[in-house]
Amino acid sequence: MSSEISVKEKLKILKSWFRENPNLPEEIDLTLLKRFLKCMNYDVEETKKLLERNYFLRNKTPQIFIDRNPEDEVTRKSFLNVEMVPLPGLTADNYKVLCFRLINKDAKAQNNIEESKAFFMMTDTRFTFDDVTDNFSVTLPPPPTETANEDAEDIDDDMSKLSNGEIHIVDIANYTLRHIANMSLMVMRAYMNFLQEAYPVRLKAMHIINCPAQVNHMVRITKPFIREEVFNMTHFHTKGLETLYEQVPRDILPLDYGGNARSLAEISSDWWKIINNKKEYLMDPRHWKVTKTEEAPSRWSLW
Repeated sequence: MSSEISVKEKLKILKSWFRENPNLPEEIDLTLLKRFLKCMNYDVEETKKLLERNYFLRNKTPQIFIDRNPEDEVTRKSFLNVEMVPLPGLTADNYKVLCFRLINKDAKAQNNIEESKAFFMMTDTRFTFDDVTDNFSVTLPPPPTETANEDAEDIDDDMSKLSNGEIHIVDIANYTLRHIANMSLMVMRAYMNFLQEAYPVRLKAMHIINCPAQVNHMVRITKPFIREEVFNMTHFHTKGLETLYEQVPRDILPLDYGGNARSLAEISSDWWKIINNKKEYLMDPRHWKVTKTEEAPSRWSLW
């Protein structure tokens, strides 16, 4: 499609196509749609393929992506057992940083389905906000989804507040081989497939920190689920965090890792409130369920 078409026109085309496509749900949040378009470098046809892949994989594993309720006690405990939150601010390259840390060391408390469900509720919530606003109130009402005025000339086409990609920091200090052995292969496959093939933001780097002595065994077990392209952007920090500071500014990092941001516990507590405030959106089938699903091409065939 011609690059001369404006972003506003591309968004209109995508919204109209989305509404008429039986392989997609009834509605999509405008900010989320903009993320898909930016992720695929503003190519409308490639954006369509990524959208179809996203919702195909969602509906293929509804127990993770659709059948969810942030007020469910088991889900809430999983979010508390594993802190998984976006950090404030952006890097110099305009990347958003997400941090993951296991809190509950008891492998028996591990629940892969609920942990994955909680993570994707967090990302689905975050994707409805821009990446610049960090100090929004936890009582902030959901943003408009551009339904009645979806064809209006004043459709919001500002892409400047969306990140250019994501950096993931994974703290594996409390993980043991028992945790790895207890992981559900089905859940791990669904999680990694979605993250690698259908996520509406490009993963730019993954930093594994506080690596235990058995990290090589952990890598050997999990590597079959990780595409070579993703593994090649993974960095293992085995001798402290100085090498992490070279790539992620301390202003973004939490106090827990020698940074200037709030502690992970504080950030996580706020984010769980934000997620609960988006309960209706997260549970609304009009935004997630499809009545007809056809296999969509893998994202890696598109990039």
